[in-house]
Amino acid sequence: MNGNAASALLANGRADAVALVCDGQTRTYAQLRESVARAAGAWRARGLLPGERVAVQLPDGFAWVDAFLGCIWAGGVAVGVNPRLSEAEWKAMLDAAEFRFVLAESRVHTPESYRRHVVTLEEWQAEQERSRAVEPLSCEPKQPAVWVHSSGTSGKPKAVVHGHRFATEIERVTAEVVGAGADDRIFASSKMFFSYPQTNALYAGLKLGASIVLDPAWPTAAGVAQTVARTRPTVLCSVPSLYRNLLKEGLAAQLVHDGVRRFVSAGEALSVDLRDEWRRQTGASIINGYGASETLVLVMTDRDDGRGLRPSPGIDARPLAANGASPTRLSFDAPMIALGYWNLPGDQAEHFRDGRFCPSDLFEPQADGSYRFAGREGSLVKVHGRWVDLVAIEETLGLVSPDILEAAAVLVPDSDGLDAVAVFYVPKDIASLPRAEAALREHTQAMPPFRRPRWFHPIDALPRTATGKLIRRKLQDLHKAQ
Repeated sequence: MNGNAASALLANGRADAVALVCDGQTRTYAQLRESVARAAGAWRARGLLPGERVAVQLPDGFAWVDAFLGCIWAGGVAVGVNPRLSEAEWKAMLDAAEFRFVLAESRVHTPESYRRHVVTLEEWQAEQERSRAVEPLSCEPKQPAVWVHSSGTSGKPKAVVHGHRFATEIERVTAEVVGAGADDRIFASSKMFFSYPQTNALYAGLKLGASIVLDPAWPTAAGVAQTVARTRPTVLCSVPSLYRNLLKEGLAAQLVHDGVRRFVSAGEALSVDLRDEWRRQTGASIINGYGASETLVLVMTDRDDGRGLRPSPGIDARPLAANGASPTRLSFDAPMIALGYWNLPGDQAEHFRDGRFCPSDLFEPQADGSYRFAGREGSLVKVHGRWVDLVAIEETLGLVSPDILEAAAVLVPDSDGLDAVAVFYVPKDIASLPRAEAALREHTQAMPPFRRPRWFHPIDALPRTATGKLIRRKLQDLHKAQ
């Protein structure tokens, strides 16, 4: 049945209920529906045609939501873009995407050859103010509505294409697993160009009629704690590295005091040690989820109820390997699964099979029917003929000592060309560096020799994508350089 994803997202909120909260201001659902319809009118007045792409390269805020949803409402394809992309990354995206318009705060950071496509925020807001509200364009379920870019941990980010059908059950996991509803206020610490907050805060929150907290500032532990204290969300969606920093900086318990009742983690592996320490310090659980840009929702969730990582409600998950191999890749099917990639036929064939999405991540079946996340195919490696799970090593190292903020493991060759494990760790400060390395060495001495790290490298910060995922290949390059 035809429809419009933006219209579906905004259909349920009570007119006088608060839809958005940002910088001390609020916007009701009635006001949001009006502003999105006027934004759609502004895009149409500029000549936007159905299927044409609009890049929204703004900080999180009311304007981001208006422009993004307004594009979808008008029948265009909305693409959230990281405002902090490097010049080379932005140029590569522009070359590939064929954007009709780019909405940005200024033209300065867009390459000269593409500046004719830029609409500045000041120009666009004036146009939106003058525009009349228009009706949402009725679209086919598989007509493109949104692009999100994969995190690029294994190389160049891919443009993932989602159809209007994504809005059909986008709120189900948030409602049934997180237990959120219209009375909740949802805050995601990551930025809206990232599919995790875009889905689990904005899309699901709007579909449920809840309130969504927006923060234009880049996330830090202190900044997130301040936003929580100021806006009083009841649901926080964040990533393990930020949860770890909240613990390290002594801010975790305050979040519960300030009203957060549900914590959700995704974007990277959540270690058992981290979740146990979170529970010890706060008395609250963390719901651990696995999702991807290609799935939008968290297709696998662990509710911290002792039942492990299982397919989320409405998600059909099946082992990809027919021979019972373990760990194995899984394939997923659900209404919000992407249509595929933009102009990448090889990747399309590898990861989209018979309408199902098949990520490269590995899962280890457990006796009780649950799964353990075993990392990407590149994080399960062989050392001296034995399998070594780099994710499992990392899970044991992040909370070894208060002098270690975080740690990561990679496989690298020694001087004889034989593979071994190197650990990169972030010390709390220069003074704590000797204690941090001593704690790591002492802790890893108990590991079997083939798993035991051979090198320990201090580093100022682990290399991550803009969405917070670890980039192992950069650590391997750094080890070689050292």
